[in-house]
Amino acid sequence: MSQSTPIRSSSNHLHRPRLALAISADEHQIFLESHLERLKAVAQVVNAASDGENLIERLLNHAPEILITAWSTPWLELLLNQPTCRVKYICHLTGSVRTVVPKTFIERGGYVTNWGVLANAAVAEHALLLALAVLRNLPAWPRVIASPRTISATRAVSTRCLTGRRVGIHGFGGVAQALVRLLRPFTSAISSYSAAAPAELMKSHGVEPCSTLAQLFAQSEVLFECEALTPATRHSVSASELALLCDHAVFINVARGDLVDEAALVREASAGRIRVALDVIASEPLTPESAVSGIEGAVLSPHIAGP
Repeated sequence: MSQSTPIRSSSNHLHRPRLALAISADEHQIFLESHLERLKAVAQVVNAASDGENLIERLLNHAPEILITAWSTPWLELLLNQPTCRVKYICHLTGSVRTVVPKTFIERGGYVTNWGVLANAAVAEHALLLALAVLRNLPAWPRVIASPRTISATRAVSTRCLTGRRVGIHGFGGVAQALVRLLRPFTSAISSYSAAAPAELMKSHGVEPCSTLAQLFAQSEVLFECEALTPATRHSVSASELALLCDHAVFINVARGDLVDEAALVREASAGRIRVALDVIASEPLTPESAVSGIEGAVLSPHIAGP
């Protein structure tokens, strides 16, 4: 049977697989509002949205073959390990599936898709924006504009260039590789460390591999955090690594807040020893009460680096 041949049941009717939405109302509006009628034309669509309790029970009652998931969808191991579970394909509308789908589902033949490489260019572009903004000390601009214009006041902004800086990248997945291409006009001194990516991959992109994370931090003036969050990388950037950054170094995080010892990062940045630009923090959304919000001179964006 070719891929274009519709699946038909024994009664010779077109089989319309049962599809369930396990996403929040906001995610439904963002991703599916304009596509729902087309979905209904090819599938039996039921809404088991994760706004509320007992999602797993509702999904078991709906017995879908296809499941649409996103950021808000909880860990699905309990559902997928049920003998009566009929799910064959999980369409994850966003990025990492690690917090939603257990590896065993894939190992026994289940299919999972996500947005793949779609986010790489956008996140890399945002990382470059944050680096330039914090190097140029963007948070100080409104104060200078509002004060009497003097040469000394303008010089006090302490803007710096990215050009010629020693750049380090923690992680070397798709975002990091896209970022390397954007950084090329600014500097050739780019290094990287990742516990998962081979040194040969870094060299193929003209990047110097570091043997340890400590080495990467010790030699970087501008450090981009792009590593994937796993149990092994959680809090891998400790107070020790942050202390190795040179004075006036810049730390940019577009990956995950839990990669970093956030209390140590706040201490280093609040002391004025380093500057930070963050799109992610450990506890989101960012609020005025967060210790991160109180860092003078920090450039903060509300987890909007992706598409």
